[in-house]
Amino acid sequence: MKQFFIIIFSAFLLLSCSYFEKKYKKEEIQAVDTIVDFNSIDSFPLFPACDSIPSEEKQKICSQIKLSEHIYASLVTHKFISKNSVNDTILVKLEVAKSGEVSLINIQSSAFIQEEIPELDSLITDGIKKLPKLKPGIKRGMPVKTAFSLPIILKN
Repeated sequence: MKQFFIIIFSAFLLLSCSYFEKKYKKEEIQAVDTIVDFNSIDSFPLFPACDSIPSEEKQKICSQIKLSEHIYASLVTHKFISKNSVNDTILVKLEVAKSGEVSLINIQSSAFIQEEIPELDSLITDGIKKLPKLKPGIKRGMPVKTAFSLPIILKN
């Protein structure tokens, strides 16, 4: 009888140890972090006047409009004279640092625009230098450097 209780007690210990071991392994696997998508951000860089808008999509649109308005304001003070009709789009690639500073990466424009309005690039660069600090993009609760393109349509 004594041996019977020892065998049952030993079997109970062996089975219970493996039960706890399997449970522990499942919890460990669940603790593994998810895959991080480095091509997307949780929150777009925001212009100072746009951060009070409740919807994230509307905040993004507001910031793009404010950036365009700011660049347009720096261009509207100059009179451009071209020999030919202009109807083209240029892409201004910007970068917002973790600190919120905006810098110009490059300006993509056609050879026609560069010939017709050679001073355009320098005027856009000056307008970007005068931009206020933006609220940086957010990824997983941390500010991140963000790059994006802003199209500017030119017509006369």
